[in-house]
Amino acid sequence: MITEEIFALWSPEPRVFVLDEVQGVHVVRGSIHPARIVLMAVGVLAVFGVLIAWPVIDSAGEYFFALAALVAPPMVGSTSRALTPRTLHLVGHHLGVQVTMFSSSDMLMFGQVKRALMRAFEARSRSMDRRDLAGYDEAFRKLNQVL
Repeated sequence: MITEEIFALWSPEPRVFVLDEVQGVHVVRGSIHPARIVLMAVGVLAVFGVLIAWPVIDSAGEYFFALAALVAPPMVGSTSRALTPRTLHLVGHHLGVQVTMFSSSDMLMFGQVKRALMRAFEARSRSMDRRDLAGYDEAFRKLNQVL
């Protein structure tokens, strides 16, 4: 749940962040899965192997094998990317301590949560500006402290 006041999560563990206490929210990308790095290295070696062997290829079977060696690495790479997506993290400082506020490997969900949080910060900023202009800011702060 994201409002002008709070950012609350129930999963994997319940946590509530008061937006006034959060600063410096930014996105951190998780590390790449080691299998993707190995597959990329194997793909590069396969392409170099085909390039080196190209002058001696003379039969249809060898051309088919060379074509397969060139096409397979990108296909395997895109499959591994879909099966092992990077995790994205929303990281910020809450009461002076760096915390991971939200994490997801689902790009769509992560983007929606990030956008909602940024909109909440913007709305909070606009409402604070309106209270300052109306002269109610000090009274509002005192009321919040009492409650």
